[in-house]
Amino acid sequence: MTLSEAYDYIDLLIDKANQPYFIDSEKDIFLNLSITEFLNKRYALMGVNQDFSEIYGNRVSLNQGSTGYTMTENYVELPNYYHLTFASLNGKECRIVSDDEAVELLVSNNPFNSVSALHPICYVTDNAGGGLRAYFAPDIGSDTTDNTLDFSEEDKFNIRYLKHLTVTDWDDIPEQYQQDIINISIRKLSANIESPNYQVQAHEEQQ
Repeated sequence: MTLSEAYDYIDLLIDKANQPYFIDSEKDIFLNLSITEFLNKRYALMGVNQDFSEIYGNRVSLNQGSTGYTMTENYVELPNYYHLTFASLNGKECRIVSDDEAVELLVSNNPFNSVSALHPICYVTDNAGGGLRAYFAPDIGSDTTDNTLDFSEEDKFNIRYLKHLTVTDWDDIPEQYQQDIINISIRKLSANIESPNYQVQAHEEQQ
C-alpha cells in the first residue's frame, strides 16, 4: 500500500456527513503518532530480537568503517535512533545498560560487576548539543589534548540499532503492519473529532 492509498483509505473510513476533512499533512501527524505507538507495542510484545528488526527493515549497523565515523572519542552519533540492540568493542560484546546504571557501574568498586576492556558497557544518552550518542566504557587509549582517556583510531567498534520510523519510511513497512498503523490513526482521528466511531475503533484495537 502506497502512502497515497493510505490517505484514501483513511478518508474512506472516517468520511461521514458533517465530519471535518483532514488534509494530507494533518494525516501525516496522526500517522507518525500511530507508527510510534505501534512500534512501542510491538517492542513490548516481542522484545529486541532478530524478528523485530527484520520485520521493519529498520536495523542500522555502524562500525569504524562507516562513513564519517572514527573512534577519536568514546561515543558514536546515532541518527534516527529508536533502540540499541547490539554493541561490541575490540571484539568483546558490550553489556547494554541505561545511562544511570552506567554512572553507578563506573564509580563502583565491586570487583564482580566491574567495567573493563574484557567487560565493556555501552549506553545511550542525549547530547547537550542535540542528538543521541552511544557511549562506550571503559575509555582506553589516551588523549594528550585534555589528558582524558579516549579511544584511539586502532580501537574497533560495532553497533546495531533500530531506527525510528516515520511516514517517510512508509514503503519500508510491510502492508499487514500498515493496516494496523492505519487503524490506530483512525482511532486517534476519531477521538480528535469526538466521533462516535472512536469507541468502535478502540474496541477493535483490543481484539
